[in-house]
Order: sequence, then structure tokens, then C-alpha cells
Amino acid sequence: MKVIPYILSGLLLLGCEESFHGNPDFKDSGLLAVEAVFTNENTTQVVKLTFPYQQLNGTPLPASGAVVSVQEGTSSTYTFTENPLQPGEYLSTPFRAVFGAVYTLEIQLNDKMYRAQDSALPVEPLSPIQYQANNNQFELLLSPTGSSPNYVDHIITWQENNNPCAGCTSRLIFYDLKSIDVNELFKPGKKQLLFPGGSTVIRRKYSVSAAYRNFLRSMLSETEWRGGIFDVDRANTATNLSAGATGFFAVTTVVADTTTVQ
Repeated sequence: MKVIPYILSGLLLLGCEESFHGNPDFKDSGLLAVEAVFTNENTTQVVKLTFPYQQLNGTPLPASGAVVSVQEGTSSTYTFTENPLQPGEYLSTPFRAVFGAVYTLEIQLNDKMYRAQDSALPVEPLSPIQYQANNNQFELLLSPTGSSPNYVDHIITWQENNNPCAGCTSRLIFYDLKSIDVNELFKPGKKQLLFPGGSTVIRRKYSVSAAYRNFLRSMLSETEWRGGIFDVDRANTATNLSAGATGFFAVTTVVADTTTVQ
């Protein structure tokens, strides 16, 4: 039956995007961009605050001078101090974000108050790592596992001639959001990530709350999933922050392992 190939060809033609040669008119949204992912690890938790840039390939401006704090349930309060070496980055003393507690982020900046809440879900164990040989190198084999939304962050490092080298580190994030998105199924292809034998792969698996999943889906629709046949209309990403801010404040549970590829 030859109907399906013709339909797909038509969809490919309809899915093409035209080049834009004009001067884009960027307007200052006044939004505060918030990036914060707290984990159950006993470590310094980080909140990054920036302002959106107003030109293509610009650099976000750090939002300095904010008062940042996080409330754990109705008990502990953690205060954050701006990193003097990295303006716009606010650091806590080490603590764990525990399962079952609701965390409330409060940011006061220029007489405005911004708030967000999230809580961690349990994370399922990592499945055994899978990889295969490819032209005298190796590549990871990634597939959904478990029943809960998650994503796995892979950091791959290696050496050349038994010595560390510049550029001998790669990163790959596999999103398993347990959703059915047409633009994900027909997303553009990616260049293969190949690495030599003897490489070290560090995996970190993150649990994803319902609100965090909505944010990740909207973010991926605007980035990795864009450019395929079934693009969605452009829109701001979902957020759990109050009016005047964008981004996301996430609390997650993490498991990790380390493997040397033989």
C-alpha cells in the first residue's frame, strides 16, 4: 500500500520552515529567570537568577542583590548567600531536600517578591547500563525504564594516551517523561555521541514531580523537539513561580552510579 509514503511526504513539505531575514524586535519582558534544582544529596543547593537577554546569542544578565530563602515544611528555613565569584548565583550551607516535605522558595528583588513550591518524589533504581561497539568506539543504548517520569544525566570522560585532555568530556541527558508527544516521536535526529573504550560514565537519575514534568515537556517542545514535522506553536515554558518570574524551582530525589566502559 503506497498511501502512507505519500502522506508522510506531504507532511514533510508542510512541516518546512521559512528563513527569516528581518530584524527581530525584542522587547524587555521584565521577567526574572529562576533556575534551581534541589536534591536529596547533602550538598550546597544552588539558586541561579538572571534576566533574559535582548538580542540573539546574547548573555543573560545576573540578578544581583536578591534576598533568597527556602522554607522546609513548617520547620527549617535556609538562607542563601550570593556567590562573590559568580554574581546571580546564590548558595546555601549543605543540606538535604528530603522526601515528603514541601519546599517554598522566596526571592525578594527590587521590592518584588517571587515564590514557588515543589516537593520530591521517590526515584526508581537505575537499570543496568547498556552500550555497544561502533567503529572501534562505543555508544550508549538508551531506553525508557520503570513506571515514573524521570531523566538520566550522563557525564562521560576519557583520556588520550593515558593523559587527561581538553574536550574529553561529553554530556547526554535522556528524558523519560512517560508522555506521548507527537513532536517528540518525530523530533529531529541527533549526532551520535561516541567515546573510546576505558571511558568513565557517571549516571544521575532524577525523579520528576507532576509540575516539573509539565515544565520539562514545554522546555523540550521549544528546544530538542523543535524542527520536526509536528512542531507546536511557540510559547513560554510552564513554571511554578509566581507572576513576574519564569523558569522552575524543582525538588528531586537522585540516585547515581559510575561505570568504566570495557
